[in-house]
Amino acid sequence: MLRRKTDIVVGLTTFNTEMLKISVSALARIRPRFTLIIHNDNPNVRLTARDIRAMGYRGTLHIINSVKTRGPRAARMQIIDITRRYVNDARWIIYVDDDDILLNVDVPDVSDMVFAVIQNALLVNTRVSDLMMAATHPDTIMPDKINISVQQPHIGIRGTAIRIKHMTELADIINTDTETKLAEIDDSLAYRAPIDAMMWMALNMLMRYRHPECAPIFMDSTNYIQNNIDFGAVKYGRPGTTDKNHAAHLDHAMARYARVIQTAINAQ
Repeated sequence: MLRRKTDIVVGLTTFNTEMLKISVSALARIRPRFTLIIHNDNPNVRLTARDIRAMGYRGTLHIINSVKTRGPRAARMQIIDITRRYVNDARWIIYVDDDDILLNVDVPDVSDMVFAVIQNALLVNTRVSDLMMAATHPDTIMPDKINISVQQPHIGIRGTAIRIKHMTELADIINTDTETKLAEIDDSLAYRAPIDAMMWMALNMLMRYRHPECAPIFMDSTNYIQNNIDFGAVKYGRPGTTDKNHAAHLDHAMARYARVIQTAINAQ
């Protein structure tokens, strides 16, 4: 049985706000209603409710216009802070990137021992035309294993329904001091920091330490379309991967992140 209550928050982070035409137009088609919280991380652009309404979204809306670029991890933590302050009745949050597509906000009616609901994702790998089609007619997108592939399950913060009370705990762990240490690791990498994987790891570390009785579950359905076209391209001055031994470099970075998170957990 799927939940149909409006106790869902969708947390949307953006820097290139023109990409919102992809994500917000898709969100506008989703029923039932949910609360949309957008964090605009581009201090040179002021995003307004009128901008979002023009893209078709009519539901409850909060917009955070950052005065400086904070990065996606800090942006997501600020979204959860706004959630706990202003959306008190919400129970689940689903994070979305500005160039990705959320297909639904369906969450099964599960026990309190479930802290996250993992689903599948379609990855748009090569063609912009596929991404445009996904934004307007997502039901027509079919995997072909080359241009469009399936990630089953889709592991990470994006597209996963997570209990807000536990994301709030994580936000308390990733306080200003911890964020500074994590950002130092981000800046030391020769490739774009693996924020999504790092945050999912941190959440699971926290849950194992504080709530070992809880676990995520997998729902074998597809709720997310991820734009993977520019995965390896240079963004913000950094490539998506290293030229050689990227897996080893990534493992080393994740181990460094894990040490910072474990220290923060132990300190509380």
